[in-house]
Amino acid sequence: MPDRFARTFSGALASFALVAVGLLAGGCGSSSSTGSSSSTASTAALTKVQFLAQGNAICTGGNKKLAVAEKALEKEKGTEAQLKAFIDGPFASEVQRQITAIRALGAPSGEQATVTHMFDIAQTDLDKVKANPKVLESKVSPFHDFSALAHAYGLTACAEET
Repeated sequence: MPDRFARTFSGALASFALVAVGLLAGGCGSSSSTGSSSSTASTAALTKVQFLAQGNAICTGGNKKLAVAEKALEKEKGTEAQLKAFIDGPFASEVQRQITAIRALGAPSGEQATVTHMFDIAQTDLDKVKANPKVLESKVSPFHDFSALAHAYGLTACAEET
């Protein structure tokens, strides 16, 4: 199980990072939606090119941090308890950091609905992983649907699937 776990976990981890980025960009939450409309009026929205460049950079940095934590987990042979601790600790923490950073970017003008939908899916996927880390052992990434949307949109560094 540890070898299968390590291979499956690596792909799922990359996908999870994409989910995090998506959540950030979507600006999930009713209070942030209300607050962002007033701040959007005074601040010019990023172009899609700028949004993608900055979002992908956030994901790339987050993926590097998660890779370090993942290697430590693999050295310990990845028991179920360690997987749960990893998901609840460094994984969820880093993904949340990415979500917060991307959300702060704001969706490009005219792209709010697309970005929100994409990140609603990402949030659902993340919630599933947090509730049951064993879904990462599946042959299909729990972030597959989000990854497909995000990659088509241009956020290719966020949910890399291997």
